[in-house]
This record gives sequence, structure tokens and C-alpha cells, in this order.
Amino acid sequence: MKKKIKSAIPIYAAAAVWLLLGLICPKMLLKIWFWPIAAALSASAYFVAQKFFPGREAVQSGDRNVDAMIEQGRSQLARLKAANDEIPDADISAALNRMTNAGEAIFGVLARDPKQMQAVRKFMNYYLPTADKLMQSYRLMRDTTPVSENMARAMESIRKSLSMIADAFEKQLDNLYGDRALDIETDIDVL
Repeated sequence: MKKKIKSAIPIYAAAAVWLLLGLICPKMLLKIWFWPIAAALSASAYFVAQKFFPGREAVQSGDRNVDAMIEQGRSQLARLKAANDEIPDADISAALNRMTNAGEAIFGVLARDPKQMQAVRKFMNYYLPTADKLMQSYRLMRDTTPVSENMARAMESIRKSLSMIADAFEKQLDNLYGDRALDIETDIDVL
């Protein structure tokens, strides 16, 4: 189920009009005939801001626990994306792209089929937090100067392990589709 989450920015824009009018011409706000003009300007700011900041759609499963799990996982994926944006290494970027794509797909499956929650537990409790922790450690060591020999070795170890972690993410996604693939093969065999 998709749920539209509206942005708060249009409301702030509408309120900002009143604030600006109060700062620019405070005596005008004391006149009743000016209120409809201010309200029209405020409504215009609201609708213009709504066009530029429409909000986002969130896929929800309908199960509060599953939705909380998805939200927590997506925040960890967002940290992986931020790390990907900061680190210019092509190999790390490729592995992080694979992880975030597989992670988003896993959360999409989970939102559509909350019964898969048990199958996703290992991903949520081990793979995703480990990837997040490794990337946070990598970013911390990369930003530290001078980089010691131990730090350089640890960073190289993290760099090499990211591909294996991306494989694990993709395998987890593949496992979620395993039952469905078996059903399809059975249907084809029956035909």
C-alpha cells in the first residue's frame, strides 16, 4: 500500500509570507482590508511551494512492526548512499550501488508481503548494520590524517569485503523470490 507523505515546506512558505509582511509593513497588518491580500499571498506561496515540494510516497505494508523495520532499514540505506556520495572510489561506489539497489528491492518485497519479515531478519540484524558500521568506520579512517599503516590495512580490508556484502544483499533478495520461482516452475511443469 502506498501512502502519500506531504511535505511541510508549503506550510512554512505560507507562514513566511505573514512573517515577511509583518517585518516589511507591520502597520498594514493592523488594517482589516489588508488581511485578504495577505491571505491571498500566503495561499499563493503555499500552492507554489507545493508544486516544487510535493512530498514523497512511502510504501507501507499495513503492519506497524514491518513498517518500522522498513523505516529503520531505509535510514541505514540512506547512510550507505551518503557514504557513496562522499567516497570517490569506483569499486566502493559499485558495491554500495549494488547494496542500496538490493536493499530497496528487499524493502519493496517486504512492504508487499509482510509475511516475509522472518526471511528478512538476518538481513536487518546482520548484513545491513554490518555494512553501515563498516562504511562509517571507513569514512572515519579516511577523514583522519595522517593515515597509519594499520588504518590503511583496515580500509583496504573494508574495501575488499564490500563486494562480498553486496553479494549477500543480492542473495537475500534472491531468496525472497525463491518460493515464487518454485511456484512458477511448478505451474509451467503442470502445463
